[in-house]
Formats: sequence, C-alpha cells, structure tokens
Amino acid sequence: MSRAYRVLLALAPRTLRDQHGADMEELFAERLAAAQARGNAAVAAAWLHAAADLARARLATWKTRRVPLTVFIDERTSLMPGSEVRYAWRALLRQRGATTLVVLMLALGIAANVAVFSLVNGLFLRPFPFAHPDRLVYINTAAPRWNLDVVGINYPDFDRWRKDQKLFEAITMYETSNFNLSDGAGAERVRGLQITYDFPRVLGVEPLVGRTFTPEEDRPKAAPVVLLSEAIWRQRFGGDRNIVGRSLRLDGTVHTIVGVMPAAASFPDDVQLWVPMHGDVAQPYQSYSGDGMGRLKPGVTAEQADADLKRAHQPIWDTQDKERVVTPFVKPLHDTFVHDYRGAMATVGGAVAVLLLIACANVAAVMLARALARRREMGIRLALGSSRARLLRQLLIENLMLAAAGGVIGLVAGRWALAALIRAIPEELPRWAAFNIDLRVMAFSFAAVAGTVILFGWAPALHAVGGDLRSAVSATTNGTTGAPRGRRTLWLLVGAEFALAAVLLVCGTLLFKAFDRVRSVDPGFRSDHMLIATVPLSEGTRPKPAQWIAFWDELEERLSKVPGVEAAGLVTCAPLSGCHTGNFFAVENALPRPDGKDPVVLYRTASPGYLRAAGLRLREGRFLQEPDGRKGQAPVVVVNESFVRTFWGEHANGAGRRINYRGLKSPWITVVGVVADVKHYGLERPTRPGIYFPLGQDPRASMMLAVRTSGEPAAATPAVREVLRQMDPEIPLYRVRTMEQLIRQSMQLRAALSWMLAIFAGLAFVLAIGGAYGVAMYLVTQRTREIGIRVALGARTKDIFRSVVASGLTVVLVGVALGLAGSVAVAGLLADVLFGVSAHDLSVLSFVTIVLLSTAVVANGFPARRAARIDPMRSLRTE
Repeated sequence: MSRAYRVLLALAPRTLRDQHGADMEELFAERLAAAQARGNAAVAAAWLHAAADLARARLATWKTRRVPLTVFIDERTSLMPGSEVRYAWRALLRQRGATTLVVLMLALGIAANVAVFSLVNGLFLRPFPFAHPDRLVYINTAAPRWNLDVVGINYPDFDRWRKDQKLFEAITMYETSNFNLSDGAGAERVRGLQITYDFPRVLGVEPLVGRTFTPEEDRPKAAPVVLLSEAIWRQRFGGDRNIVGRSLRLDGTVHTIVGVMPAAASFPDDVQLWVPMHGDVAQPYQSYSGDGMGRLKPGVTAEQADADLKRAHQPIWDTQDKERVVTPFVKPLHDTFVHDYRGAMATVGGAVAVLLLIACANVAAVMLARALARRREMGIRLALGSSRARLLRQLLIENLMLAAAGGVIGLVAGRWALAALIRAIPEELPRWAAFNIDLRVMAFSFAAVAGTVILFGWAPALHAVGGDLRSAVSATTNGTTGAPRGRRTLWLLVGAEFALAAVLLVCGTLLFKAFDRVRSVDPGFRSDHMLIATVPLSEGTRPKPAQWIAFWDELEERLSKVPGVEAAGLVTCAPLSGCHTGNFFAVENALPRPDGKDPVVLYRTASPGYLRAAGLRLREGRFLQEPDGRKGQAPVVVVNESFVRTFWGEHANGAGRRINYRGLKSPWITVVGVVADVKHYGLERPTRPGIYFPLGQDPRASMMLAVRTSGEPAAATPAVREVLRQMDPEIPLYRVRTMEQLIRQSMQLRAALSWMLAIFAGLAFVLAIGGAYGVAMYLVTQRTREIGIRVALGARTKDIFRSVVASGLTVVLVGVALGLAGSVAVAGLLADVLFGVSAHDLSVLSFVTIVLLSTAVVANGFPARRAARIDPMRSLRTE
C-alpha cells in the first residue's frame, strides 16, 4: 500500500513531495487503516480522496505560476489560530483513549473542588444580605468560671448597654421562640423571634408592608402585635397588601398584624414571624437566654465596640457582679456564625485540593507520555523549519482544549455533587447560607483549569520539543527506550501521586475509624423503639400551671392505652434534641473544686413515665414516682452520676443528700435516686452534671413527649396525633422523630466529613493505581525492542518480569514512605476530631501501606507480564 501511494504521490508538486512527503504518507496510512475497518467501499473512497487532493495540489501549482505576486507564509512566525485549532482537534481525536482519560480526570478533580468551594463560598465568602454587613456584630456574654464560652443575655443587662453605649448605631436583643399558629381549622407550629424594637434597624431592613414595632409596643403589658415574614404572608394570606390591622392567633392569644418583613429579615434561622420582647428591667432573676446583635457606627472596629460594651457594663460589675463572673463580648457577626464550620471546611478543602493535585499529576503523566510519543513528529517539524515557539503554542492549544472540556464537565458534575451533598446534610447547614454556582464559583473553576494548563501542561510540552534535533528525529514510535529524562519525570509523577494518595488514605481511614468509635458510644439510654415529639400548650388558653399538669397527666394516661405503646413520658429536653436549660444549685457538703470553676447544671423536668420510657439505668436509690412533686409532698430530685462525681467526689453515694436553688430561701431538695449519665449534647461530647425534677414540682407549658413502642416507633405517630387532636385540636405535634434518627442526626456532620474524605481517598487511590499502570504500560511499549534484544540474548522470563515490577515498585515505595511521613504530620492537625484515635495509629498506617503496595504490585504486574511474553523475533522487526 505504501509503494502504491508513493507512485500516486508523483502527481504532487515536487516542492510538496520534498518537504512533506513523509508526513503525507503517514497521514494516508492512518486514514487507510481507519477505512479498512469500515469496509471495501471506505478503502476505495480513501484512495479517491487522496488522488483528488494530489490533483488539486498540482492544479493549484499551475495556477500560481501565472500570478505575478506570490505571498510566502513563514510557518515559523505566522499566527494561524483557525488552522492550529483544527490541527489540535485532529491530534486529540487520533488518541481518543488518552484524550478521554485526561478529560475525565480533570473533570473529576474540578467537580470535587467546585462542590466544596461552593460550600466555602456560601459559608465564608458571601456576605450577609444586609446593608454594610461588615458593620454587623454579634453580642453575648461569657463566664469562664461557669465553663461557658457563651452564656446568653438577660434583658436588664441589655437595657443598660443600650442606654450607655456610644459606638453603636443600634443594638438589639432577640430570643428564638416557637408559636402555635391557629386559625380555627387546625394548629401549626411556626418558628419565630422575640425581638426588641431595634431589630430591623440593626439589620438595616424595611418592611414590605406596614411598619415595624414602636418602643411603646415593646414595653411590658403592651398590646400584642406581630410582624409576618414574606414567606408566611404569601403562603397563608396570598400576598394581600391590606393585611395590616388583621388578627392572628398565636399561643391562644390574638395578635394584631402591623407589617410584613422581606425575605432577608428571616435571619438567622428561617424566621416566619416576630413579636416584641416586652422586656421588664424590674423583674428579678431573669435568665441568660437571649442573643444580641449590633450595627457599628462607620469607622468603628469590633475591638473598639467590645471595649465600649465593657465600659457600659461596668455599673453592673460594680453593683451586682463584683466577682465579674459574666463578661460581655463583641465579635464580627459573620465570623461568629461560621466559626463552627471552619474546621470541617478546612479538612474537606485540603482533601479536595490534594485530590486535584493527584488528578493533575495523572494528567501530566498522560500528557507527558503523549509528548514523548510525538517527539519524532516534533523533530520532523523542527527539521522542516517550524520554530519551537510555534510547536509549544500548538501543544498549548491542545492543552487548553482538554482543560476546557474537563472544566465544563467538572462544573456540571460539581453542581450535581453540590446538590447531593446538601441533600445529605440538610440539618447541619445554616438556613441563612445560599449554596449555588455563582460568578465566584465559575471564576474559581476557570482559575483551576488555567492553573492546570500552566502547571501540568507546560512541562510535557517542553519535553516534546526539547532536546537536540538529532535525537528527536531518530526517535521511533515503538521499540526504543525513549528519552531517559522523560522516563524519570513519569516515574516522579507516579511517586508524587502515591505520596498524596497515602496522605488522603491515612487521614480518611483515621476519620472513619473515629466515626465508627463514636457510633459505638453508649448513649446512656435505650434508643430503640422510641419516638420523640414536642407538644406545646398555648398559655393563652391554659395560663395556670395546674392546668398544664392536668393536661400532661391526661395525655400520659391516654397514650399508655394506645395499642403498641409500652410506655410514655414527658421531659423538657430530650437527649440529643438540641435544647438545654442550665441553673446553679447550692449543694450540701459539696467538695471544694480545685480549679475554682462553678459548673452549670443541666436542668430537666420529667414525668415518672419518662425515666421508664427512655430506659434510663438506675445506679442508686429509686426513680421518680407519681406522688413526687405533688401538693403536700417533700421536694425531691434525681441526679446523674456526673453530678455526684462533680460535687461529692468519685465513688460517693448521692441518694439521701440534699441540694437547693442558689440564692433562694426555699426548702432543701432531697436526692432520691442516681441514674447513669446520658449523652445529652452528643455521643462525643462530655456529660455535664444533670438533674431531673418531677413534673408536678416544676410544671412547664411545653414538653417533649417520649413514647416507647413494641413495633416501629414512626408507625405510632398517627395514633399520637389523634390522641392529641381529641384533647385539643389547636395543639400541634411537631418535630416528630425517632431517637435513632436523633442519634444519626447528631453524628451527621461527622458522618458527612468521614464519608467525603473516604470518597476522596478512594478516588485518589484509583487515580494513583491507574497512573502507575498507565506509565508502566507505556514504558513497556516503548521498551519493546530493548526487551526483545534481552530475551534474544538469553534473559529469562522471570528476570524480565522482576525488572519491570522492580522499576515501578521502587518509586512507589519512596512515594508511600514520604506520604506516610506527611500523613502523620497532617493527621496531627485533625486531633480534635479523631475522638480517641491516635494520629500515629499503627493499624491504620499498616493497612494503608499494605493496600498501596499490594495494588501497586498488581498495577505493575500486568505490564510486566506483557513484557515477559514479548516475542524477540517480532520485536526485532519493529521499527
């Protein structure tokens, strides 16, 4: 076939034959091979096209002889982007496998980075949707002696700050609250805020309809009014602009609607309505249950505002808190709200950055292999007059096309991954954050693509056109050992991939082991077959504690008769539910604390049925009983083991001892029982001293219901709702969950972090193994002739196999060793989330080493097996 084409080539002009004859033969051979795969008709068409092309070239030569002016194009310096793009496209299509591999690896790395960067963007980079968000600050108090970084704000302190501060435009206090919203047809539980009248001014928002609260409406015993959110205004009232003046029933009390706030004001937790706080500075013993925000005056820093607030608090220290137990603080609002996410985002961000580096190293290896295979082509083009700059530009265009394809696919895949990630952890992400692909994310994607092209595409291009002309022209496509410098670079990239993969695998395995250890923690109660829900009474219809007690008693009695219900009880704060009530108590014969701290005691009110329904374990004394807390009965309490250890010492007996409310002249309260510690704040969080008061002794209008069932707990929800509807149709049953769901939810962020690192580590492992296999296979292909000569000279099959495997494993061993050393240092940064797992865990380090080395042997073994089976006669005939 080649001889026939040379005869046909005689039709072409002599200049064309001399300069490009060899390239034309090679191009025709490729086209003919492709045509043969399609059949005889395609072969005939290929010959006809070749003859027609040569005839047109001869005709063009005859025509140009009659043109008096000839314009010569210097191929070395001319810029022809259209032709270069077309040539690059054809070059990429000739190596579809390598092209597809590069695009997919780039897309993988970019997709992971886009998804994680979108989270970072939504949490840390996008400002709050308010005017001058940099001037917004968070206000609260801290009490180191109580071992509390955040205590809360009480209204008398806030009122003093508001009057005496000088560096704020306005400050506000708010408190999260939920309301029973009823319209006669049923009840709905909605999220709201109790706010001081300054709240809209601090955020810098104006109502869509109506007005905000006046100072007079925020005073004690003022007429009840309410502000609606834009969402609830549109959903329940159809966006009626005449809504102002209409009434709304909240917790059994009629409120007058005075305005509608825009969507941006539903901060910080998807708030649906607002009511005035009605703060009273004269009311004694107010709890520290609020939060605060402030808007600074222009030019004022958070540090200056902090000093100003402490100055305003000085009279309180001088008169009420001479020991300075509680100290106010001011911090930037955005930094405060994202503080808890920094560690997790830093870990995930570092992991995806490493994954992108591994993907880029793999891309560089594939590109370098392509470049080394094209050295002969580059040498011929250099010999024909092309400049190295022109060839570099051509290769750079190819890299740009690959990067663009990978970037577009990665951006689309990243958007899908982001949506999947948000669906996986909806409860852990703040409602004020918006996660989407915006211009900042697209700019990041572009930067990642550009960085990949510059950092990992330029070096292979230099390899392709570097070196002396003679070695480039004499390089063959198959059979020689190729450029030693190129081989070293390929193995260096493989070693780097294994080092980075080792870091990710170690960190991912450590986190997964820590997650597994958290899952095995004993919560201190029976989590199976237990349903948890909140039942809030409307104080407007049942204002007296005696009415609350009667309702709770009847509810427990009715639920105990429902088929499938084994036990039912009530508690103010169920474990892992996210609520907390703390207080301080005087403890009889308490041991002095060497650290001088005064710990807050977790305070819960519970019915006797709750302790049985939750499956608490009794350590000493007895549980709460029905008569406890009722009129005429002595006050009693049940405490946990941490309470006994904290105040009376290790191994002390708690039953029979006494406690009392601090600062109040009331009868001593006798401890009648000690129960096992319950993981109230999370399976990995420490347990605080805690107590359980009987419901009759300290009644509450809102309680959490615990129902233990013989079957699936969620299946009992309709029956519980029906019992509640029969008792009062305006009382909602909300936040219904099983205890096992609460446990999973408490570990959701850790689970997501562990799974993400595990996925990234798995992808890094696959990329590293794939890179080792691809490089080994490429180098075996390039060494076909050399291996054939060695076999012909007497080399044994096992020697060839051992030589190929050893050359690959040497680099892998070095990479894994460096990666293990680096992983120990990096894992040390994760000490806070490893939950008792050592950063130097030998089982994890050994596991990762065995996995990487064993799979590296397999990855290098297949190419080595191919090398060992090379036929020396065929390899020696290869050119």
